[in-house]
Amino acid sequence: MNLPEWLLQISALLALAVLLGGLAPRLRLPLTVILALVGFLALWLGRPFGIVSPLHGEEFEEVVVFIFLPVLVFEAAQGLNNRAFFRNLIPILTLAVPALAASAALIGYALHWGLGIPLISALLFGALISATDPVAVVAVFRKLGVPRRLLTLVEGESLLNDGVAIVLFSILLTAALGGEIEVAEGLVDFLVVFFGGAGLGLVLGFLAALVLPWLDKLPAAALSVALAYGGFVLADHVLGFSGVMATVAAGLTVGTLMPSRADEGVRELWHGLWEALGYVANALLFLLIGLSIDPELIGRNAGAIILAILVVFLVRPLVIVPLITVVQRLAGIPPVGLRNQAVMVWGGLRGGVALALALALPDTLPERDLFVAMTGGVVLATLLVNATTIGALVRRLGLDRPSRADRFLAGGARLAGINAARRRLQDLGLEDPVVEAELDGAEKEARALLAGMKLTPRQELEVVTRRGLHVERDTYQRLSDAGLLPPSVTRTLLHEVDDQIEEVSLDRVSLNQLRRRPRPVFDRFMEWLLSRLPKPVGEEASELVYAEASARWLAAKRTGEALELFKQLPNISQRAVEGARETFSRWEQEAVESLGELDGDAKQEYRELRQRQAEELARVASSENLESLAAVGLLPARVAEQAADRVVAQVADRTDNRGFEDKVTG
Repeated sequence: MNLPEWLLQISALLALAVLLGGLAPRLRLPLTVILALVGFLALWLGRPFGIVSPLHGEEFEEVVVFIFLPVLVFEAAQGLNNRAFFRNLIPILTLAVPALAASAALIGYALHWGLGIPLISALLFGALISATDPVAVVAVFRKLGVPRRLLTLVEGESLLNDGVAIVLFSILLTAALGGEIEVAEGLVDFLVVFFGGAGLGLVLGFLAALVLPWLDKLPAAALSVALAYGGFVLADHVLGFSGVMATVAAGLTVGTLMPSRADEGVRELWHGLWEALGYVANALLFLLIGLSIDPELIGRNAGAIILAILVVFLVRPLVIVPLITVVQRLAGIPPVGLRNQAVMVWGGLRGGVALALALALPDTLPERDLFVAMTGGVVLATLLVNATTIGALVRRLGLDRPSRADRFLAGGARLAGINAARRRLQDLGLEDPVVEAELDGAEKEARALLAGMKLTPRQELEVVTRRGLHVERDTYQRLSDAGLLPPSVTRTLLHEVDDQIEEVSLDRVSLNQLRRRPRPVFDRFMEWLLSRLPKPVGEEASELVYAEASARWLAAKRTGEALELFKQLPNISQRAVEGARETFSRWEQEAVESLGELDGDAKQEYRELRQRQAEELARVASSENLESLAAVGLLPARVAEQAADRVVAQVADRTDNRGFEDKVTG
């Protein structure tokens, strides 16, 4: 097929994906399932009319591996919660490496016994069919709001096991075709390819992060595309490493550094670009999956396909549950939980990578057609059975329900936004009886919701503590976005508060102990590694000292003010609120005392910077409160826009009158 015809078919497929996207919510099915099924039915019913798959064999493998896979892997890696990923690295590596190897071995031995396939060929099939593709599952997870740790485990397993499966497949294919492979040699090759790709991606990710502070939005977006494709091809095609691992490592590295190395505009454009690219790649890939599964081949090998489906379904729990249990006991990691393990087992979908590897098998392999048929059958079965029922399983296990503390925090945040908007409208003289009635009704509803939620003492402490820490984190990020906090300071503060949020969420430590607890070894190593990055021009040592201290002071001050809200809320004891306020007040005082040795000029500059930070936060917070209420229909958009403009103008006038220097640190 020539290029114009191929592009025409791709365009038609993309248009079809857009049209089918509107049907997915009505049918209550993941879009990826609908697309794969439509592609399969189109090929099956359309053959009498000349409709054929646009790609065959190695063509499909090359398109998946070199066009779709870099996009899908980089989009998932850079968008992953990196702190959660590294916190759960041990169970993720367990799922991606030993679990995949064990799965390949068990599937291979079962099919060798059941179908009489040569053992090495059966192991080859086990390797290609063991890589998971949880795109449809993750979409359901995000919609339902499952626990963050479960989402991280499922995404992390898929990110790493693609690379493991491809490397293992290559080694076993050589043996299946008659090549000599020794176990020790194969293990060394695997480690070199796997970790060589990861090392290359780490270096490329650091180099990209190095230049981010000096790039505008569009050049930064172009750099991200070059990083995803260039890193993949350089590793896979040029150096002989794992392209998947190179792209994963590059995406994780850039995602980790971006909050402190890129401004808000770059981050927003980057996120929007990769969300769009991921949507397009997934839509086209699952349509192509359906179009690449030969209905006639499926029919001729129905018995073998049914056996393969049963084996794949049975092997996954036999591998995951024991391995996770052993790792929990030996490594001392927080328990994953039986409910999470059940969802991880059922969420083990197979997709594009498995089918691409099967179609790339050479014609000289006697079992090629059988493996292609079995792979297509397993892919269709997991899409039609697992992907369509995973949501029901999540709801049945209660994993979609937020905790009582989460619901209380959400209600408190809504009430805080309503009160802030009301005060701002009064200050600006924009009172409107209709608007006031809307706000009164919303406030009454929020208070009734909170009154109905009884909290235990531990839940009270968790609610107050998490609220304070999130306000602290929000302060640091906003100061960085406004150019008032150097990147190196932003990195230190964000990592510190993210660790504290994680510790409190896991109920490992109280608020009063957070800054006395030793940082994990891995986190301290990462901070040392990140500190080696060259700093943007203008980061003087003295400036960094008082920028960090003033940010800590302002964050603690804002947190204390935010906790005032809890004095007005039901089901929160004053003891819990005052205990948290005392801790944050102590942190505020420690930040001020850390500057006690500065000379007079430095103290004056510190005070000016602190004032500029406070005014910028007041402007941003007020505007966002108004705009968020307009977005949910509680405030007319026109009123919110007028009020936000006035806030900006008033802050600008005050800043000009004080004569502060118009300089940006960092």
